[in-house]
Amino acid sequence: MTHLALQRTALYRLYDDTGRLLYIGITYRPEARWKAHAATKTWWPDVASKVTEWHATRLLAEAAEVAAIKAELPLYNVDDSPIAPRPRALDPSEITASSLKANFGSTIKRAGNGAMIRIVDRTRERRCQAAVVPVDLGELVQQVGGVDAAVAILKQHVPND
Repeated sequence: MTHLALQRTALYRLYDDTGRLLYIGITYRPEARWKAHAATKTWWPDVASKVTEWHATRLLAEAAEVAAIKAELPLYNVDDSPIAPRPRALDPSEITASSLKANFGSTIKRAGNGAMIRIVDRTRERRCQAAVVPVDLGELVQQVGGVDAAVAILKQHVPND
């Protein structure tokens, strides 16, 4: 067991201005964690109040967190929630933006080898935000006048099912 597992850990609850429970989490440093949420979570502007309870160890806080999520059903927790639908599995041609950042070199190598990689968001729907395409394809799209022109040409040559 690491020394961090034995460190005092906060379990926190985040509420909106009506008292609705938005999220439950654990951390060693609540202020730093909330700053990270503020930078990455679309629901963060809805947070109006925070309640923190401290546990003697991370293991105790983790157990309390799982129990609280299952019992209190916060709106935005996915892990350990019995009601939250899971994001669909990624297709082999997809990568999330955060994974792209962590695996940039290998992603570019895949595109260089002819693969198109769709960059999808982390939502349950995995909406496509952008794509990394092989250079040859990108240059062809530019040569025909851009994406709209390329789509029009392809529609003329690809049968509709």
